[in-house]
Amino acid sequence: MFYILSIMFAGVLAGYLLRKVKPVTMIGRSGFISFLIWTMLFILGAELGSGEDFLGSLYKLGGQALVFALAGICGSVAAAVLVQRLLFRTGKCGDAAGKDGNDVNKF
Repeated sequence: MFYILSIMFAGVLAGYLLRKVKPVTMIGRSGFISFLIWTMLFILGAELGSGEDFLGSLYKLGGQALVFALAGICGSVAAAVLVQRLLFRTGKCGDAAGKDGNDVNKF
């Protein structure tokens, strides 16, 4: 892990030091970086797909991910409803309405 992080840090350092060199800045504009990212994603997917332990636990991991996603969505909706009810109340005496019952936000 240290090896991977040190190579990544060396790349960041090289990019920082060479940021004003014209050929280096042209590489970023030409789509070369996008090509490298797609290549790395393909290699990562091929490596994950070749591991039997990952494919065996994919069903379990997918189920957990689904539960966490649904819990996050339900929690966000509940928080939004709570905030709406607490902050945007409308009543006769006028929390969000004017004192005479007319809406003050006509525009």
